[in-house]
Amino acid sequence: MSSAAPSPSVTNFEGKVFQDADFEGALFQKKLTFRNAQFHGKTNFSRVKFEAPSDFTGAQFLGDVDFSGATFTEPLLFNKIRFAAKINFARAHFQHDAHFSESEFAAETDFSQATFHAWGLFNKSRFKAGVSFQSACFRGSAHFEDVDFETDADFRRVRFIPFADFQRARFRGNVLFNNASVECKTLFQEARFAKLADFSDCRFTHPVNFSAAHFTGPANFEDFKEARLADSFILSPSKGSEGLAPEIRFESVILERPESVRFQNISFEKITLMGTKLGDMSLENPRWPRRGLFKSSQRAVVYDEIQKEKPDPQKLAELYRDIRANLKQAGTTGDLGDLFYSEMEVRRKQRRGPHDRLYFLRRYCSPYTLLWLTCGYGRRPWRALAAAGAAALIYLNAGNG
Repeated sequence: MSSAAPSPSVTNFEGKVFQDADFEGALFQKKLTFRNAQFHGKTNFSRVKFEAPSDFTGAQFLGDVDFSGATFTEPLLFNKIRFAAKINFARAHFQHDAHFSESEFAAETDFSQATFHAWGLFNKSRFKAGVSFQSACFRGSAHFEDVDFETDADFRRVRFIPFADFQRARFRGNVLFNNASVECKTLFQEARFAKLADFSDCRFTHPVNFSAAHFTGPANFEDFKEARLADSFILSPSKGSEGLAPEIRFESVILERPESVRFQNISFEKITLMGTKLGDMSLENPRWPRRGLFKSSQRAVVYDEIQKEKPDPQKLAELYRDIRANLKQAGTTGDLGDLFYSEMEVRRKQRRGPHDRLYFLRRYCSPYTLLWLTCGYGRRPWRALAAAGAAALIYLNAGNG
């Protein structure tokens, strides 16, 4: 009785050409290679189980490809791949390292609800159309260094657990991180945001570093409203763009370690801070928007006061007080007087509720008005001289009468 020939240890499709390949539900138990293979038409790998290392390096997918629900038990190599049409990895499970470095995604790409149990490597890849990682979970390190997102990128409700790296990533379209859970050290150093960058309702439990991140154009917008920062957070401009004004909502942010939050050389001309307890947060060399008809009389204000929505005057006054205390503690005295003047103006001029019966009395006949009129709350000493001169004239005229 002749013995059967031993099965090869590798299933080899290297360099093969496929047309409308359908592997749906298949089970690959041996090492698999599709290196430099070409897939024409629709390719279906949905619900396939890869129980050994799989190598697709250099393969070309020239039509739509579906890996939805696939499971990769061992390392997966998709380096230097060109996906010419739509690709779907929704609900895929990567139980070992997933390598997508230096790959090109030319059409819509879907990694929504995918789970990366080990490293997810997308370094230097290029997404030429929209990409979604919505509700994906990175239980291993997520690497997006030098990735080029040419259009919109969706990271809503994504979860980063051990480490996330977006250094030098380029976001040319809108990028959404709404409701993301960032449970690890996360780097956005030297990242470039060309349009909307929305971090609303994010949960940050570890250091987040935006040092040298570049925000260009008036459409730029970061929304950290009601975010939670449990560890360090750094935002500073890129070299050569110091003083640029990113538009950021930093309202009602919960800072568990305010001493680890730093805004370095940032212009606050379009940053709102209402409701955030600044505490020991570091404001290094801040630049505030100016308000006033004439340059000589302009004073520093906060963006919360001059934006379109009418701010709550009590919260606004508290914000001015918190900023002054913060700057005074840091030894920064340049704008303290202007910010005090602005706080007093808020208390004098703004209504306290829709039925503020004392508004006109407080605005025109209160101690605030007297201080404003006579000395500009101590910031306009020439008014004291003018007031003294006016009083002297009145006294002389009364005496002559």
